[in-house]
Amino acid sequence: MPEIGPDQLSFSITNMDPSVDPGADFYRYAAGGWLDRVERPSDRVSIDTFDFMGRRLTAQMQSLMADAGEKSATAEKGSPLQQVGAFYNAYMDTAALDEKGIAPIEPELARIDAITSLDDLATYLGRYITVAGEVALVGLVPSTDQADTTRVALFLVEGSLIFNQENLYDVPPGSELDLALRTNLRQVLETAGYDAARATAVVDMIADLERELHSATLTPVEAMNPANSYQPKSFKELQAEIPTLDLGKMLAVTDLEPPETIVLTQPRYLAALEKMLKDRPIEDIKDYLKVKVINHFKPYLGTRFDETAKEWTKIIYGIDRLPPRSELVQSALQSNLGHPVSRLYVERYFSEETKAKATDMVERIHRAFQKRMEMLGWLAPETKAAALEKLKKLSYKVGYPKNWIDYSSVEIRADDLVGNIIRLTAFDAGRSYAKLGRPAVSEDFSDSRATLPVIINAGYSMVKNGFEVPAAILQPAAFEADRDAATYFCRIGAVLGHEMTHGFDSRGRLYDANGNLKDWWKPEDASAFEKEAQKLIEQASAYEVLPGLKLNGALSVGENMADVGGINFAYEALRDYLAEHPEENVSIDGLTPAQRCFISWTQFWAMKVTDQAIRGVFLSNPHPPSFYRATAALKHVDAFYEAFDIREGDKEWMPPERRVRAW
Repeated sequence: MPEIGPDQLSFSITNMDPSVDPGADFYRYAAGGWLDRVERPSDRVSIDTFDFMGRRLTAQMQSLMADAGEKSATAEKGSPLQQVGAFYNAYMDTAALDEKGIAPIEPELARIDAITSLDDLATYLGRYITVAGEVALVGLVPSTDQADTTRVALFLVEGSLIFNQENLYDVPPGSELDLALRTNLRQVLETAGYDAARATAVVDMIADLERELHSATLTPVEAMNPANSYQPKSFKELQAEIPTLDLGKMLAVTDLEPPETIVLTQPRYLAALEKMLKDRPIEDIKDYLKVKVINHFKPYLGTRFDETAKEWTKIIYGIDRLPPRSELVQSALQSNLGHPVSRLYVERYFSEETKAKATDMVERIHRAFQKRMEMLGWLAPETKAAALEKLKKLSYKVGYPKNWIDYSSVEIRADDLVGNIIRLTAFDAGRSYAKLGRPAVSEDFSDSRATLPVIINAGYSMVKNGFEVPAAILQPAAFEADRDAATYFCRIGAVLGHEMTHGFDSRGRLYDANGNLKDWWKPEDASAFEKEAQKLIEQASAYEVLPGLKLNGALSVGENMADVGGINFAYEALRDYLAEHPEENVSIDGLTPAQRCFISWTQFWAMKVTDQAIRGVFLSNPHPPSFYRATAALKHVDAFYEAFDIREGDKEWMPPERRVRAW
């Protein structure tokens, strides 16, 4: 396993720069030693705690996957060991994949070629979800109803974009970045067999088509307001907004009848899609769909697309590197066989002792949050009572699910990678659509992008009013249970407090104790909350991430509020823990527990990252860059100033009236 030491941001005084006054530059004081000593390799987008933990996780997974690959042939068919091993072997057999070329997706391309009418198109759009697990142009997908979390509703959602403009929504046409992305997609198509002229024409058409559709979607800030993306309408009303496309035929693919009500998530989108379908020849749409299929399946078609993938990474992130195949297969397994591979991971690498210690810490932080909430003076009694009820009902689950999703009925073969993926996608889609009309049942640790046990993350769900702590994040350097409590309470503990706070941030507060989208706030309390949130908006909006480039405070307000809550609750929980364990309430290396707490937090968020990633990811991501998070939340913690004797007039001083007091 890769070492997790000071260079990998395990808490250490060697990562500090004690020559710096903490009141003048706390980031340098807490993490200056690491910033000066450790260089970002040219082949890494960023280096931070999560990157180092990710490398350790990758080493764990490589050992696990290779072992499964060796044993799969003799393992019980349908078992996690057989399925993970067979999938791994299919992915790693590049010679066989290269020999097949794009033949595995030719049947799908032929289905698109056979489209002759808009009715055919509607049927295929319904099918595409079951083949690719994503939406092309428009889709009808099941999810928990935000207004009534006991039921599953059908949501009408926009299609995913080839040009990834959800992260690059402000790229001007004809700009250097826009042209680079077009060139890259053209090279993908040429690799797939298009001639150069044809590839250029198709790419230019797609760029225009996607920009047109993207302009009709909610902005990232608009999307933060649930009222904008949760708009229930009758089936007839929605069909009237897009008469050109038969939504019933889309549903028929999954053997569903149109329900009375569907939730619209993009209020401006259908009008733009209707106009596009009327204005553009169907051949354009077919060309677009074929490129969607190629783009989706290209990672599973051998090594022919590796150079274009490497170039795309260079364009977006500024690094000239494609991860080795042994890392790419980890991501593919996560996306397609999340629970089976997680089950093997938990059995091998996650201990019940770790789970118990983490669970105890969660409970302590939950109690600290409750104590603070009970003392709040800015909420009316009725609103405070509702907030306390929500906090009391907030659930938290640690490590892995009680019940694993059973994939044993899906055939996974060592000689059919694309077939494996299509069968798995169809299985997941079938499970999802089968939930319609039935009481909602929670599938824990099942989000392949956020909460699988093999993901280094933690995720709060508003409709569950609860959060999950995957096994993979409960390891060094986030959680070093053998260190002094201050170092891990103010790392993983603060992360857990962060997730709790999401239930009460600018978006989470709009959901009640049962996870329903419901306003439980008195108007004057809502107004007081918005005034507190505005302080965070102003703080972030004034922060320059690159010369002349500042954060979007309105976009990141929820994450920043969660950080403030997280570090506050973690510190209060730490104090309670030390009161119970006075023998641990001692200075170490000349630093008090309070000082070690706040230094540990800042070192945890230390970061080096490419400028391209800052521009292309963080400016449109609700999560601000880690180097901002390293100190921004501390400015709102009174104990931080006391711990380091930071006073008015010091650069790090924030006047009390500008400190957030929401939670």
